[in-house]
Amino acid sequence: MKLNARSNWRTVKLGEVCELNPRRPKLNRASSTPTTFVQMSAVAENGGGIVRPETRPFGQVAKGYTFFAEGDVIFAKITPCMQNGKHAIAGNLLDGIGFGSTEFHVFRPRGEIISEWILNFLLQPKVLTEATRHFTGAVGQQRVPENVLADMEISLPPKDEQRRIAARLREQMAEVERARAAVQAQLDAAQTLPAALLRDIFASAGARRWPIAALGDVSEVVGGMQKTPDRAPREFHKQFLTVRNVQRGYLDLSNVERFEVTPKEFERLRLQRGDLLIVEGNGSVDHIGRNALFNEEGEWIHQNHIIRVRLSKERLMPEFVSEYLNSEAGCAQMLEKAKSTTGLYTLSTKKITSLTVPMPPLAEQQKIAARLDAELTAARALVETLETRLAEIELLPATLLRSAFSQQN
Repeated sequence: MKLNARSNWRTVKLGEVCELNPRRPKLNRASSTPTTFVQMSAVAENGGGIVRPETRPFGQVAKGYTFFAEGDVIFAKITPCMQNGKHAIAGNLLDGIGFGSTEFHVFRPRGEIISEWILNFLLQPKVLTEATRHFTGAVGQQRVPENVLADMEISLPPKDEQRRIAARLREQMAEVERARAAVQAQLDAAQTLPAALLRDIFASAGARRWPIAALGDVSEVVGGMQKTPDRAPREFHKQFLTVRNVQRGYLDLSNVERFEVTPKEFERLRLQRGDLLIVEGNGSVDHIGRNALFNEEGEWIHQNHIIRVRLSKERLMPEFVSEYLNSEAGCAQMLEKAKSTTGLYTLSTKKITSLTVPMPPLAEQQKIAARLDAELTAARALVETLETRLAEIELLPATLLRSAFSQQN
């Protein structure tokens, strides 16, 4: 035992104030008696508690499962449940006892510590990280041993102070959850804005009167180059766009490869500003039809799983066509084209050539493209702002837990 900076706080080992994995007492209980049972899936992440307990006959759970009692703390010892915070106080148990997954450790508080203090200590990211360092077992089935947890040092104030701090922490965590839920609702709404904006344009009554054209009639459609090991960068290498670089509506250039090509290949495949790049897919519905405009400087080529569409700009604006293909109508058409008898989905050059796109007057395309650029940019900026705010909120529980054990309360 160590004295802390505050005279009424001590530092002790967790095993000194808890009984870990207590032995089950002899239970004189009829085999048919309803008994609480807790699977791992019944415990919410991040200390959210037991949310889906089951009731099973005592005879079905009495052997081969982990025993615990009212007020015990159950702790998921296996990866990734441990890191995800599947830890909870056992409560509302039928007759005060319960059984659960064999992947739980059980902490039973002794006289000088309360269950909430144990749980909050175990939920700290630094505690979970330290436990992870001591995992044993095969990858995918790793567990933290009991002795590692028993030897962890915990700051221990008097019980009245534990209760006071725990009560305040409950209130603070509730406030954080309310803030998180509010921002998540705003984010969910903001994420629907791009689709709604596109629907407002391309599903309008006016859009139904626009003439249509096959992409093959108003553009040059070309496949890319196969990625092979012998194309490692040497003398004539160029920046090489792969499927991961083409997202829905933008290029992600955070990780760009370089590829060796011949001058003749480069002449055929060189990308130009305004080229529309469409992902043909590899059987995954999520990849089908992802497209973005290429507006970069320099010398670039593209992978064979990306189809380059070079539009006749006297008839169609690339920005307008790109937004149409990202709309519900455009996505539905590409998905329909991509179907195959094998059940896989892919867009070949031929299928992309046969895609039809609306073709209003060029001046109207320009007006629509300018409007969508402004509104979609604002919508995406709003989403980024809300995502940042949500990420900040999700850091607060760790800060609050760290503060609770800092002796500054």
